[in-house]
Amino acid sequence: MRHTRPLHLAERPANYRFRLRAGLIAAVSALALGACVTGPSPEEIHARDWQTAARTDTPQGYQAYLRLYPAGQYAPVAQGRVEELSRIEADAFAVARRADTEASYDDFLVRYPWGRNAPEADALRAERAAPRLAREEQAAWTEARRVDEIETYEVFAGNWPRGAHAAEANARLDALWKTDQGAWVRAKRSGSPLELQEFVRAYPRSQFVTQARREMDALKRRDDDAWRTALAINTYQAYDTYLAMEPYGAWRVEASNGIQRLREQDYNAWIYARQVDQIWAYDSYRSLYPWGYWYEPAYTRIGWIRGGRSGYWNRDWDNDWDGDHDHDRDNTYPPLFSGQRNNNANPPGSGPGPGPGSGPRLFEGQRSPPPPPPPPPPQQSSSQSSPPPPPQESPRMFRNEERGREVD
Repeated sequence: MRHTRPLHLAERPANYRFRLRAGLIAAVSALALGACVTGPSPEEIHARDWQTAARTDTPQGYQAYLRLYPAGQYAPVAQGRVEELSRIEADAFAVARRADTEASYDDFLVRYPWGRNAPEADALRAERAAPRLAREEQAAWTEARRVDEIETYEVFAGNWPRGAHAAEANARLDALWKTDQGAWVRAKRSGSPLELQEFVRAYPRSQFVTQARREMDALKRRDDDAWRTALAINTYQAYDTYLAMEPYGAWRVEASNGIQRLREQDYNAWIYARQVDQIWAYDSYRSLYPWGYWYEPAYTRIGWIRGGRSGYWNRDWDNDWDGDHDHDRDNTYPPLFSGQRNNNANPPGSGPGPGPGSGPRLFEGQRSPPPPPPPPPPQQSSSQSSPPPPPQESPRMFRNEERGREVD
């Protein structure tokens, strides 16, 4: 068997020496930290255990302290408190026995749940409460039989699962679920207008048809109100909230289209801001798209421009923008800033223009950037029952006041 000579430290790779040095530094730091941190002293532990027993102030807490410190500093105090609490609890139980009512035993159990007489007090309380509970159950059963509806029987079965009429209530529930009332309850709980329409079609003479029609009208009003709210806000989050809150909404296609439209607008506005690569362009993007995906990168880029650190923008920021998000998977981000040196706060007057396929150079030759306009207000519906679909026109990104034209 051939043996090889171990490598000297100087002959080993540089990364090995780096790992060895880092491990030694970490070990020394751990030892220094362990030397600085000391645990509590026995006197501190004793005081903490006594404070815990005094805070609970029950015989069980003081007895636990005595088991740990039978000859401790506070042992006489703890023993005296155990005897005192036991005497107080016995006197209170005697008072409850003399009253012999459900309320007296309830009061005793609230004040002394740890007492030696607590189990007996609980049994006596249940015995005194039995007649009252029987009367309440009978009254609830009478009301359930009078109404004779699924919801009422469900409430009764939930409140009295071991009552005298529990089996009868469950049998009646099974029978009602097979009738038109069961179909009506299932359709209403589904929250779907289609289920309600199917119930009306299947049971046109049911007594619940009127309620089903009212429920459909209520669902439509709620759906329209939610859609108007999403239109008024006109953000990705608003449309996404509508889709989550209205799984059977009539405007789900329009909401999905609105999300896609806003994603495209957000992407195009960000690409244009990157092409211009000036502070005013990023400020305009942030003011018009506060919900945009590149809101924070725009703020960071402004800081880089102001600090004169624009050389590593492409390498540090373009690496993870192509495949992590759905609305970016089909898009590519050209290295717009490569070779660009002029990054002052004024619009570019000359220099390398955008690459092929990028946005237009609108502000070329201007001395000062035009002020960005506020986002356009969403279109409002003229009909309360049928809100319009989201606007198809893209919101304005920048306005050229001198030339009087708009660019998306």
